[in-house]
Amino acid sequence: MSQPHVQVQRTDFAVPVEAASWQKIWLVVGIVGALGCVAGFVLQPEQFLRGYLIGFMLWLGLSLGCMALLMVQHLSGGLWGISIRRILEASSKGLPLMAVLFLPILFGRDKLYAWMTDPSLTEHNAWYLNTPGWIIRFALYFAIWIGMELVLNKRSAQQDEPLTASNFPRFQLFSGIGLLLYALSISFASVDWVMSLDPHWGSTIYGMIFMAGEGLSALAFCIIMLTVLTGYSPFREIIKPTQFQDLGKLMLAFVMLFAYFSFSQWLIIWAGNLPEEISFYLNRIRGGWGIVALVIILFHFALPFALLLSKERKKDGRRLIWLAVLLMFMRLVDIYWYVVPNFAHARGHFYFSIWYLVAPVGIGGLWLAFFFYNLRQRPLLPIYEPQVPSLLNQGSGHGH
Repeated sequence: MSQPHVQVQRTDFAVPVEAASWQKIWLVVGIVGALGCVAGFVLQPEQFLRGYLIGFMLWLGLSLGCMALLMVQHLSGGLWGISIRRILEASSKGLPLMAVLFLPILFGRDKLYAWMTDPSLTEHNAWYLNTPGWIIRFALYFAIWIGMELVLNKRSAQQDEPLTASNFPRFQLFSGIGLLLYALSISFASVDWVMSLDPHWGSTIYGMIFMAGEGLSALAFCIIMLTVLTGYSPFREIIKPTQFQDLGKLMLAFVMLFAYFSFSQWLIIWAGNLPEEISFYLNRIRGGWGIVALVIILFHFALPFALLLSKERKKDGRRLIWLAVLLMFMRLVDIYWYVVPNFAHARGHFYFSIWYLVAPVGIGGLWLAFFFYNLRQRPLLPIYEPQVPSLLNQGSGHGH
């Protein structure tokens, strides 16, 4: 590929100019949502912080899920990953923002985690559940995540410049180690920030459920963004049904993986029939919570599973996007179902607060505004990535 031809492609691969207006719209949503969050903290601080935790885990999971998928793509290759690489990279760049947005949870932690104010709740696990350790681990998690994000994006930026073969960035080794670090860190983080809301209950598969959920929401977001971008040049001419079919297959795999982990946790706890363990599910199927659980089963697994079996549906981004939106919303519902019944007034009694929507929307507005800002900084395709010619030839109808 000659240098002049690459320069033409660099221009052709620019992000649609409409992305600037999308960024402004979501920034307005984020600012209005932030003002709503301030009102929530003043009026109902405890309910607001619970809603804030729900929203934080949703959008943090999207950044982490996209970073994990990015590393999977670097390990496995495939045109599916080339087409969404910039989406994955721009999403992973949201991690520094999420570190800042963790501050309300950090400063309001006493209103969320009862064990921080009542030492009797952690008589047997105080070696892990203690406030200094919790704060240190928060700093460690984000140091690991932001460090990985910076390395991945720095190496990727090198692919926008002509390099000799010996200087070409290597991703495989770093991605392999990074995926291991991601799996360990999110497992502990999900325990610290969600599972410890009930310090007496534990599950060894808890972190894996969050990993599967994050991967699923990341794929759903990528499908939404890819569908939007194919409405504009250059992706209108480049992206073909094959890319959507590959992403649809991956989304089906993650739907099944999420269901498998969730069912495994339920089956083991139910079969064990231990009072201190089974209360987790009893609190989430009584007093209206059972309807929420049924909605999760139907719309987080059964319906998506059935629809994604269709080969034609997986090829059509316009049909796939609505399923992706549904799955992202159900991810929010699932986190809500995990978080709220931990608190005394909602155990076995359905409870909903408007702050459970205001906070996620506010955080999401800021996250999406930052996402579009980062997306606009670079071409939509990595210019010197070896697989890009295959994607372009496919898009031009010349085969693989």
